[in-house]
Amino acid sequence: MRAQIRAIMTAFGATDSVVDIATDVMHDTDLSGIDSHGISMLPYYGAGIRDGSLAAGTEPEVVRDVGATVVIDGKRGFGHPSGQLGMEQAIAKARTFGVGMATVRETNHYGAAGYYARLAAEQGLVGMSLCSTRNAYQTPTGARNPLMGTNPIAFACPVDGEEPIVVDMATTVVPFNKVKVYELKDQPLPADWVLDSHGRSVRNSAEAMAGLGAKDGSHGLLPLGGAGVLGGGHKGYALATMVQLLSAGISGADQPGNVDGFQSVGYFFLAIDPEVAGAGITPAYAKELRDTLRGMDPVDPEVPVQVAGDPEHRERAHRAVHGIPLSDMLLDQIRATCADFGADLVLEKVT
Repeated sequence: MRAQIRAIMTAFGATDSVVDIATDVMHDTDLSGIDSHGISMLPYYGAGIRDGSLAAGTEPEVVRDVGATVVIDGKRGFGHPSGQLGMEQAIAKARTFGVGMATVRETNHYGAAGYYARLAAEQGLVGMSLCSTRNAYQTPTGARNPLMGTNPIAFACPVDGEEPIVVDMATTVVPFNKVKVYELKDQPLPADWVLDSHGRSVRNSAEAMAGLGAKDGSHGLLPLGGAGVLGGGHKGYALATMVQLLSAGISGADQPGNVDGFQSVGYFFLAIDPEVAGAGITPAYAKELRDTLRGMDPVDPEVPVQVAGDPEHRERAHRAVHGIPLSDMLLDQIRATCADFGADLVLEKVT
């Protein structure tokens, strides 16, 4: 998997540094079981290079550095190096000031938001990662058509001697790319995730993907909480608005909505050093809290209570031994991308 990602990223024309970072991010994402944001994104990136919305050969640059804050220009390139640079800068600032903040503009999709929050936690810091997203996917509560993106929120906290607690969630009921995974598997959507412009649920995954990709905004993802206000959908919509303002409003990225060509995506990173800004007990506190939650009486004795990040930690251990599953449709897309850009197909099937 790593070799295949590297081969395609190199064929895209990315610099060696960008290839290294993007490969690490995508492989780690697939290993964690987040199939929607890893190698399956390569055909999408290839389309961006062909239509001119993704500049494959650029690298991000710090354009403003004041106190505990940094602003980064992504140079319209791959989002992964911008994301890593942003969190690295926030961590460095937090070491000095107790807190550090970095924002990014003029960039593209950066993969799974949780990856960057976890970078901070792995160094003993609390991390947050937010981003706006390209195109209109989320239908605001009460609206007929989508405007906002999936606008994810990620948070990670270090835990004494153990894997960090990691929260990684879209502000829609599911991320756009999870719908894509169901289409790749030729399976119907299992719940009310996508609505058409008449407010009707769409369960056919191919129809849902076609509608979500339409420039006229005929289909949209429901905000976290679902349709209307009784289930709390307005709260998901409100969270998406917050993410938009923090990631795009501060950095100077674009307003949400469908646009032709490049759309400036914005990121927001926050790092907190508990030793400087707090009482210095955060990792121990987090361990006690997680132990308490995991030890609660479950409704089903066969299904213990979990804490955010547990499914991904478990999946990483499993896939590290048994490999990473890929659908036939995704394999076909990878083959086509290799052919389009002259990359070798190096994936090997594990039996």
